[in-house]
Amino acid sequence: MSEPGNEENSREENSSAGTCALAGAPYAGKSTLLNSILGRRVSIATPKPQTTRAQLLGIYTEGPLQVLFVDTPGIHETHGLIHERMVRHARAGVRGADVVCWLVAADRGLRNIDRREIARLADRRPIVVLNKIDRVARDELLPMIAQIQELAPEAEAIPLSALKGDNVSTLLAAVTSRIPDGPWLFPADSITDRPLRFLVAELVREQAFRQLEREIPYHVAVLTEVLEDHGHTTYIEATIYTDSDSAKKIIVGKQGTRIKSIGQAARKQVERLIDNKVYIDLRVRVKKGWQNDPRFLEELGL
Repeated sequence: MSEPGNEENSREENSSAGTCALAGAPYAGKSTLLNSILGRRVSIATPKPQTTRAQLLGIYTEGPLQVLFVDTPGIHETHGLIHERMVRHARAGVRGADVVCWLVAADRGLRNIDRREIARLADRRPIVVLNKIDRVARDELLPMIAQIQELAPEAEAIPLSALKGDNVSTLLAAVTSRIPDGPWLFPADSITDRPLRFLVAELVREQAFRQLEREIPYHVAVLTEVLEDHGHTTYIEATIYTDSDSAKKIIVGKQGTRIKSIGQAARKQVERLIDNKVYIDLRVRVKKGWQNDPRFLEELGL
């Protein structure tokens, strides 16, 4: 029988830990893939592009292995401070990662940004993920794989469907085989590096993306102002910020119906996240020019 603590020390000595960046253009499905890998929702995902604004770590721990998957904003042409910071976050996540996965939306094919970025990553031996294969015929994948090999001869191309979970295990095996030896960076039961206040705000913002039409969701930011544990109920106050009175009216809706609907849907998601009953109070405020306010963007984690 081993002495107390020896088993833990042995695990630390034989452990592996590292980071894997999930990068790509908007709409590639990075957040959906992260949630599929972890087996639970920690990153918001919607049918609209550019949903993710800030880096988020999803922590995958299995046996002696710990992989920190970095969900990054989509890399795109920037217009204004918020978009500059989003792309800066994405590129920082790629630079600091042990493994880089570049995601391509297979139903759209390789676009100019995919070709440019895959070529730039060639010396990193990236894993190029052809996501959303459930939306394309198999014979359409071969030309894409050939293009990837031309752009980055040492890249590994893996077709999968993050939404359906198809071939995600193959990607996990490819990633984990590249993770270096080293001690874990987070406790075994950790799932993300972000505090609950951030996750709550993101779940509210997700509902804004899902329930508001046109460009309104891109003019929305959310901050969790109050989060209190009252035993069997968690009390939350959150503020939805937008940049115009007209947008505020749309978010609130006729007789408050839209904001009520957003709150009800967000409450259900938060209850699933924390496994507790939730009371959520949403308010809407106008903050003109928030997308170019450095201090406010810092509050948002950007």
